Amino acid sequence: MNYALLIARQRSGTGALGSVLDKHPDLKYVGEVFHPQNVGQRDNFFTFKGEYLRDNSTAWLPDEQYGVFEAFLAYLQEFYPGRTLVIDVKYRSFHQLNGGWLGLDECPTLLARAMQADVPILHLTRKNFVQSFVSGRLAEANRVWHARDTDKIDVTSVAVNIRQLSNYIVGTKREVDLIGRWTQWYSRIATFDYGEMFDDAGLIDPSLCEKIAATMGIGQFEDRAPSFLKQAPSRIEDALDNYDLVKHALEGTEFRWMLD
Repeated sequence: MNYALLIARQRSGTGALGSVLDKHPDLKYVGEVFHPQNVGQRDNFFTFKGEYLRDNSTAWLPDEQYGVFEAFLAYLQEFYPGRTLVIDVKYRSFHQLNGGWLGLDECPTLLARAMQADVPILHLTRKNFVQSFVSGRLAEANRVWHARDTDKIDVTSVAVNIRQLSNYIVGTKREVDLIGRWTQWYSRIATFDYGEMFDDAGLIDPSLCEKIAATMGIGQFEDRAPSFLKQAPSRIEDALDNYDLVKHALEGTEFRWMLD
């Protein structure tokens, strides 16, 4: 199977980046194949798995899941011949293919098998955890997860729950550290942050496109314009109705810079 992984946490900009990857003639961005709300769509793993189980009586077993995934990739490849499938996998979806006896802190099966097979990995981070948390709350408030210029965005600021924000920051840092530990010796990975993804014109930065092309072993990108727009204001202060309360909560911590 000819595929690559785009790994990230939720609200890290994979939709914007994926829309540019999809414009490259050698790539096909198939999105979050493990998203439970997309069941019924052709490019959804669970849609395929439901059909696959009818003819494969043991495919429901944990140790069979990566084999089902390989069959799923082969199925998708028929629709996009000659193109590398870019699979969008959020950190919290990695467990979907784990075997029955994987340890709690062991590298997930999907990530381990991808590295064993020398699969290119694009790792998109968002070091500003406050921004990603606020982005999620705005998406919930507007009921728009990937905003286009035709979408009506009414809510541009929110008041956040301090306890929820704190738990989010601590949990996200733990997840990012785990991914870094699992992939630290892997050479065919391009790691980059949301903060460096766009140039001044709002296009995917040309240096990032070069980095992705080198990792993927493909030609350069001709079109760097993402199909999705940011919902949150540029300044975090404008996006937080209770900015002063959040600032007080983060004062003196290693995360205070996220409000600058």
